Amino acid sequence: MHCSFLAPLNITQSLTDINVLLGQNGTLQITCDAFPVPKVTWFFNDTELKNSAKHKIEIKNNVFSLTVNKADHPDVGTYRVQVDNGIDKTEQTAKLNVGVKPKVEAAKPANEQSSVIGQDTQISWKFSGIEKPQITWLFNGQPLPTNERFQITETEDGTSTLSIKSAELTDKGVYTAKATNAVGEVEAKTTLNIAGIKPVLTNDLEATIQATKGESMTIKLTATGTPKPEVVWMRGNDELAPSDRIQVSGPTSEGDDTYTITILNVQPEDQGDYSAKITNVGGSLKSKKCKVTVTKSPVFVGKLTAQEVKQGETAVFETKIDGYPAPKITWLLNGKPLTAKEGAQVEFNAATGDAKLSVAKVDLQQHSGIVTCRLENVHGSQEETARLDILAAPLITTQLPKTEETVSGKDVTLRVVVRGSPRPEARWFYNDTPVAPENTTYDEEKSEYQLLIKGATVSANEGTYRVVMKNDLGESESTPCTLTILEPVKLTKIGPATDAVDLKVGEAFEISFDVEGKEAPKVQLTKDGKEVKLTSVEGTRHVYTIADVKPQDQGVYKLSAKNKTSTEESSITLNVTGK
Repeated sequence: MHCSFLAPLNITQSLTDINVLLGQNGTLQITCDAFPVPKVTWFFNDTELKNSAKHKIEIKNNVFSLTVNKADHPDVGTYRVQVDNGIDKTEQTAKLNVGVKPKVEAAKPANEQSSVIGQDTQISWKFSGIEKPQITWLFNGQPLPTNERFQITETEDGTSTLSIKSAELTDKGVYTAKATNAVGEVEAKTTLNIAGIKPVLTNDLEATIQATKGESMTIKLTATGTPKPEVVWMRGNDELAPSDRIQVSGPTSEGDDTYTITILNVQPEDQGDYSAKITNVGGSLKSKKCKVTVTKSPVFVGKLTAQEVKQGETAVFETKIDGYPAPKITWLLNGKPLTAKEGAQVEFNAATGDAKLSVAKVDLQQHSGIVTCRLENVHGSQEETARLDILAAPLITTQLPKTEETVSGKDVTLRVVVRGSPRPEARWFYNDTPVAPENTTYDEEKSEYQLLIKGATVSANEGTYRVVMKNDLGESESTPCTLTILEPVKLTKIGPATDAVDLKVGEAFEISFDVEGKEAPKVQLTKDGKEVKLTSVEGTRHVYTIADVKPQDQGVYKLSAKNKTSTEESSITLNVTGK
């Protein structure tokens, strides 16, 4: 008994497009399960193909194939297969492409290029191939970074160009252009070196700089180079690292080539030879040396202040100074240098600038006045002054005289010289009664207190005077002064009535005067220039008597009275005639 099973077409592997290298064989195939075995017919551009040297048609098991031998460009096109087993029928198409592997159109698929930092650069490779290859770029074996500085362009002739804008040091490496098409791939590599432009000093350091202690100092240079150089500052062999006091800056904008180092609050230890090392990938160089010296004219950082010190204690003046070299310090009192002899002790701390003057056992007369601190160095000088007041109880250095005399009606001044601080007040007394202050004065230059007695009279002004000096620290009383009022000589003639007297021999002759004055006048009577003795003196009355005149008594009689204040005289002429 004969049984037959019929089965429709079952395509288990469809016909697919193929790419064939030029000159190589290309095989199209389809896998189909069916019963009865189908008839398979191949077509090329709708022309049925038969087995030939060019085309080989085969069936192996259920795989139906068409091989195109030594494929060439005319073999490119659409191939169709028709499958029919009498029960079922189908057809499929596929394309055969004949291609050429990508090729690097260069003598060698590798090269080297150099670029300068900051400049634009391009890498180009030309590829051929059929079909036209697709080109991708790699950097150091990895996909090219997404970067707006990188741009890829292609031209119709198969040239691919990678443009790099403003090259950076990190752009250094291997760039790979990979060309791929359906039949193969090829790579071309460029090793890119990034170079710099060696630094050039356009303005070197100044040879010398004189910096002022305590102020800021800036040293600068200008330098070009690509990339912009790094600058390391040196003092001697020591590198200067930025700090709160050391500020370093470089260019901040395009076209700026200035590098600076600024040292704040310059100190003597900042003196030395400064230099700079300028470096980039292109090379390095050193600047000239700049010799920095630190100076400062003397200045007072702290002011002198006036001092009030009690007698016998220690006066201290303190100030803070600056200057370099350290100033010579001279302390003066009232314009004269102070020495140990005056009890002066001087201290100076060069590290802190603290200057101190101590004067032990101060004395009002010796130490009162203006204290001067004088600073001097080679760059200048400076002075500060302050007052030194010695607080002392009144001390009378020139006493009132024990006695004083004046002439009645004249002015007289009593004087006393007194030391004391604060300045003492004077209270004058006359016979223990306070004197009104209207006639009291003070001579500051002499420290002299004065009492003026105007038109002195015995009744109003003669007596004992004293003065009491007083301030916050005590009081002192002067020795008393006895004031005597002198009066001038006063001659009052009592007789004779006339200045010339005529007498006869044997008659009586009498001269009589009242003589007054303070002090008591010295009285002398002369006859023709020779002293004669007065007959009597009682009180103020002075009398000269001749009981009976003789011819030899004739002459000029002159009475003179003299004291400290004045001299008075009176003459009488005696003429003697016969009986």
